[in-house]
Amino acid sequence: MNRHGVEGIALAVEPPGSWVARAEAAIRALRDVEGASILVAGDEVREIHILARSHRAPKQIVRDVQTVLLTRFRRSIDYRVVSVAYVGDDTTPTAVAAERVAPAAERPAPVPEREVVRAPALERPAPERSASAPERRPRERIRFASANLFVSAGRVQAQVELRWKGMTRMGSASGWCTRSAAHALVADAARLAVQEFMADELALGLKEVEFLRLGRRRVVVVSLSLLADRQEKLLVGSCVVDQDVPQAVALATLSALNRVVGGLRSKQASEQV
Repeated sequence: MNRHGVEGIALAVEPPGSWVARAEAAIRALRDVEGASILVAGDEVREIHILARSHRAPKQIVRDVQTVLLTRFRRSIDYRVVSVAYVGDDTTPTAVAAERVAPAAERPAPVPEREVVRAPALERPAPERSASAPERRPRERIRFASANLFVSAGRVQAQVELRWKGMTRMGSASGWCTRSAAHALVADAARLAVQEFMADELALGLKEVEFLRLGRRRVVVVSLSLLADRQEKLLVGSCVVDQDVPQAVALATLSALNRVVGGLRSKQASEQV
């Protein structure tokens, strides 16, 4: 009894770090755990190292450790402070020794564990390719090289140079010098240059070259007429005009023709002039 009349109660205060040994023993009692070491700084758990003998996922062992510390010792830890290391199984030498004693004819051929796990995902039979089936290659489009206009004595000549399959061909068209005629001559020169690559004559004619406004941009639209199987097909291509108007007209013409040309028969290198 103290001077205030209150009976004194003796409290057993646990010294710092005394719970660590009991916690390590509790962790070693977990399934597949061979050893445990807890490193603390004051009252804070800094590291927990686990030695296990199993193929259980590390996450399962870490969760068991968290559960033991929380339920028995009222201590919550971050899973990132726990590290798990594995050692070989004690039954492995016994199994190997028994295999050596058994006759070779009775033993099944050993299969590497890595092949058993990964074979279904990696070792897939390659699809058979028919000998007669041709190998598909990406179609190469006709590429623009240059476009030029030459004016002389009231007449204008347009020349368009194109490249395809390692070859270069040029188309040329001429007429009277007017602005609208010059644009049409460039488109016609591009059409004639495309014809130089083809093995068969195309029933192809120029219809119109128009300039439109798309927001703040200027766009050129080229339309051509293709006669095939006694039917007329309208081909339309477009290109944004930046600075070089003849180049934009030639590119719009190619835009209208490239998809059609891809399905036609082209000349061989020996047939080119």
